[in-house]
Amino acid sequence: MAKVLDRRMAPPAGPLSYIPLPPYEVTRLSNGTPVYLLPYGQVEVVEVQAMYRAGRGYQDLIGQAGLTGEMLTEGTQSYDSLRLAQQLDGYGAWIHHEVGEESLAVKLATTTANLGHTLPLLQEVILVPTFPSEEFESLKQRKLQKIQVREEKTATLARKHFGYELFGPDHPYGSYLSQEALEAISRDHLIAYHQQRLQQMALTVVGRFDREVILDQLEELFGSLDRVEEEASISRAATARARGRQGRHYVEKAGMQASLRLGHLAMPRAHPDYYGMTIVNTILGGYFGSRLMKNIREEKGYTYGIYSGWIGNRYDGYFVVQSDVGNEYVPSAIAEVKAEMHKLMDEGVEEAELDLVRNYLQGRSVSQRETPFQMSDLLRFSLMHDIPFAELDRQYEVIREITPASVQELAARYLKPDDLLEVVVGQVAE
Repeated sequence: MAKVLDRRMAPPAGPLSYIPLPPYEVTRLSNGTPVYLLPYGQVEVVEVQAMYRAGRGYQDLIGQAGLTGEMLTEGTQSYDSLRLAQQLDGYGAWIHHEVGEESLAVKLATTTANLGHTLPLLQEVILVPTFPSEEFESLKQRKLQKIQVREEKTATLARKHFGYELFGPDHPYGSYLSQEALEAISRDHLIAYHQQRLQQMALTVVGRFDREVILDQLEELFGSLDRVEEEASISRAATARARGRQGRHYVEKAGMQASLRLGHLAMPRAHPDYYGMTIVNTILGGYFGSRLMKNIREEKGYTYGIYSGWIGNRYDGYFVVQSDVGNEYVPSAIAEVKAEMHKLMDEGVEEAELDLVRNYLQGRSVSQRETPFQMSDLLRFSLMHDIPFAELDRQYEVIREITPASVQELAARYLKPDDLLEVVVGQVAE
C-alpha cells in the first residue's frame, strides 16, 4: 500500500451553527486507483462509492448513462438480480447508483461489521455486470409506461420545454428522455458505455471503519485491476452552447391549471458570487416564507405553491421559477414574479428579513451533514466538480457576512426580470 499523498483540511469551526466539513485522507491502491477516506459519525455504518468521470455529459445517447447505472444490479457473472438482492438484504445492505451531469457513482451502504461480506458484491456489480437481455427489455417497458404517464402532466412538459428553450435538446442540461430516445437505446449501447466510461474509478469510504482493514480489502478486490490512464475527456456540457432563449412560449395542454417555468441563464457553480445569489434566491422564492410565496400564494391566491431556484451546474447555471396556477391567472402570476424581482433589485431587503433567511439557511445545513451518507455525497460532489471542501464551507462565511446592501447589489447585477424565458403549459387565453 502506498503512503498517504495528502490530507485536505476543512477550516476550523467558527461561531456559525453549522457542522464544518471534516478532514479526509487520500491514498492509492497499488495499481494507482485513488481512495478517499473520511471517518464520520458514531453509528456503525459505512458507504463505499465507486466514482467515474461519466454521467449524462459523457453519453452518446440520451438515457444511456442512467440505464447503464440501473442495469448494473440486474445481473452479474455470479448473481442474477434476485440472488444479488437476497444477498444484500441478508446483510442489511444495499447497492444503488446515482447519475449526474459530471459523474456516475455506484454506492454500497452497509454496516461496518458486514463490510467484508458486502464489498465483493460491489466488486461484482461494477466489474462484471452481464446486462441480461430479458431484464433490459423489461426495464425499458416499465420506463416507457412511466414516460407515457408523465407526459400527460403539465409540470413534466413545462420542465421539458424549459430545458429545450433555455439550453437546447442536444445540450446535456436541456436533454430529456423521451419515448423516442428510449426506444433508440439497445443493450449493446449499455455494454459499450460500461466498457468506455466505467473503467477508471476512484473510491470513497465514509463512515465508521478500520483504516488498515478497509485498505487491505480494497487492495485485494481492486488493486490488481489494469489501470490504463485514459485520454482526458471533457463533458459535452463544457463545449455545448446554451440557447438562452427569452420571451413567452406556450404549449397547449387541456386542464384546469397551467404549469409555469420562468427563468434565464446564470453563472456556473464555481463563480465567486454563487453563494451570494443562493441567498438572494432564498429571499425571493427559495423557501416557504419567501416573497413569491407570500405574494402569489398567500395574498393573491393564484397557486398552492411557488418556488425559485438558483442552479449552479459545473459549466452553466440557470435561474428558474416554477409553479402551477389557474389558467386564468397566468398573465397576472408572471407579472407578479417580475414585480417581486424588480422590488428586490430596487429596494433590497431589511435586516430583519435577512436575519430570518440566515437562520433558515444555517439551520438547514445541519440536516444536510448529519449522516455518513450525506457526507459521502458532499465528498463526491467536491471531487467530481473539482471544488475543495474549504470552498464548500465558504458558503457559511457568506451567509454570516452578507449585508442588505450586498443583497440588493447582487440582485440588481444578476436577476433579469425583463429577459425571462417564460414557458406556459396549459389552456391560456389572453
